Amino acid sequence: MPKKTKVLGSSTPSEVEAAYKGSVNPHDQKRLIALQMAQQGIWVLSDIGNAIGKGRSTVSRWLKSYREGGVEGMLDRAHGGRKPQLDAADIEALEEILREGTYKTAKKIQHWLVTERGIEMSISGVYYWLNKVKASHKIPRKFHAKQDPDEKESFKENIVEKFQELDIPSDRPVRVWIQDEHRYGLISTIRRCWTLRGYEVRVPYKTKYQWGYVYGALEFVTGIAEFLYTPTVSLDCSQLHLEQLVATEPEAIHIVIWDGAGFHQKTDQHELPEQIRLLPLPPYCPELSPIEKLWDPVKREVSNAVWETLDAMENAITKVLRPFWESEERVRSLLGNNWLTSGVSDFLKLRQSLT
Repeated sequence: MPKKTKVLGSSTPSEVEAAYKGSVNPHDQKRLIALQMAQQGIWVLSDIGNAIGKGRSTVSRWLKSYREGGVEGMLDRAHGGRKPQLDAADIEALEEILREGTYKTAKKIQHWLVTERGIEMSISGVYYWLNKVKASHKIPRKFHAKQDPDEKESFKENIVEKFQELDIPSDRPVRVWIQDEHRYGLISTIRRCWTLRGYEVRVPYKTKYQWGYVYGALEFVTGIAEFLYTPTVSLDCSQLHLEQLVATEPEAIHIVIWDGAGFHQKTDQHELPEQIRLLPLPPYCPELSPIEKLWDPVKREVSNAVWETLDAMENAITKVLRPFWESEERVRSLLGNNWLTSGVSDFLKLRQSLT
């Protein structure tokens, strides 16, 4: 028959009881319950373990810690368990390389741990620590190698000044548009979709090289949206789109923020409607345009399907775009609260204060 456990030590049962009642840590409370039961001398180790949901060896280790260091020693987490593979300095270094994006796979991080930190770790261990530091496995957003980060940041920081440089009459209302184009075509596009594990996902596919374009613009002040389907992109098509924007409010000055594509008009090179002012984005910085987010739901709508005609595809695209020209709130939600919406607001407040 197993021998009953009897523990003597520096703390009386009443002192252990008081420590239990004063503790709010459930892990400490389990250790104190085990000690209380051991002090009674009527239980074997396995009974104590069963009562608190721990193994016999764990209870034995706790009681040994109590004998050597009292209640404080028993509650010290330094007793027992394996030493973590990464210390505080290692964790800080791991977080730093993740912020910098230096190593983009778990395998490369595993190699970095060996070569730079002298730590050999299994790939499952790497995943454990990535989860521990709350790392995320994301698809990176690409940016053009020719992008100038300083020019990009300068454009954002000085957006109000750039609006002021556009020579806008003080007695005219101002509308500010963000503009972009999207290409769609009859060649099938495949995107991820949900299924059950173990099942193969199959979607129809057809190669047909026929394309169309949709010009789109969202207005910051009124929250309206304008779209134009065209068979191609060109200076003529872009001119039609600018005239479409002017027609929404002919008496206003319309600032159009867009990229520097070759089929976009340039202020010093092309004849523009009198109501138009152009503000080009810095080169290779499409992420500065919030309207870009509009095209992702368009792509989702037409992917994983075969389209026989561009008309059919345009009908599907219109289902996605219609809520934006029907709801100002949808437009404002897409534009968001960011440096550009704040810049437009500050510019309009400044104009109002000067009139």
